[in-house]
Amino acid sequence: MSKVEKKEEQVQKVEEETSTDAGQILKQVEFYFSDQNLPKDKFLFKVTQQNNGWVPISTIASFSRMKKFRPVSAIVDALRQSKELLEVSEDGESVRRKLPLVEPKKEEIEAARARSIYAKGFPDENKGLQIELEKYFEGYAPVKEVRMRRTEDKKFKNSVFVEFASVEDAKKFLEADPKPTYNGNELLTMSKNAYIEMKAAEHGFANNANGKRPKKFNAFREQKKRNFDDKRGGRGGDNKRRKFDRPNDRNKEKEEQAKKEAEESKEEKPAEESKEEKPTEESKPAEGSKEEPKEDAKEEASTEEKKSE
Repeated sequence: MSKVEKKEEQVQKVEEETSTDAGQILKQVEFYFSDQNLPKDKFLFKVTQQNNGWVPISTIASFSRMKKFRPVSAIVDALRQSKELLEVSEDGESVRRKLPLVEPKKEEIEAARARSIYAKGFPDENKGLQIELEKYFEGYAPVKEVRMRRTEDKKFKNSVFVEFASVEDAKKFLEADPKPTYNGNELLTMSKNAYIEMKAAEHGFANNANGKRPKKFNAFREQKKRNFDDKRGGRGGDNKRRKFDRPNDRNKEKEEQAKKEAEESKEEKPAEESKEEKPTEESKPAEGSKEEPKEDAKEEASTEEKKSE
């Protein structure tokens, strides 16, 4: 095969893989910015914290699952069709959420867990596995999210958490008869709450034992930390007061007391102690002092002279 033929084949392959499907584009990007994904997406969340929430559409287009959607103008047109979640800038260069990300209430978190399930028994990861899994679970009921579980080094654990649209849909999957299989392999399935309780019992999390779970990125925890740092003057800033910089209250009181006593001592010093002041009438020696004998000596001398006469 000549170089020209190889090039033509590559161009044809790219054309077959590219898509302008507005529905697929919008569904994927709305998932990126959704309440389910954005708080867990460290990269995208940090980008949204810059430039008033705007994210370059060119950045979104560079994501692996977005590369098949070309040209980029097709992505822009699709995002403009978002009714509630997204808005596109006037120049068509950026996209952001219409409403800010809000930390869910405890009741909302519990409701999301109640309609979520755990499933294990999938093959090792391949390029299109995420899409295949989404289609697989959507065959049972409408799905909000399929999250492939990974180790700390990003390796697929062959298990997933799936959030269905309702508790009834989750029950429908768990109670399916025959039991769900994937590529002929029967899956281990249970509710997400049951899985969490099982792991808590295994590792002692429920009893505050020494079991440690790795901390995953959480946007709301980051926001709280940032707000706390801002109140203290900013991380690493001159206004931030560290624990060892705080004045010791007792030492401070002692210093103030010593200062006060020193000032009172200055006020009580007698005037004659000052070398610059001249003695007044009151400061002349009193009778009986060392200066008095001089007068007595003169009188004795005068008496002696009279006797001699």
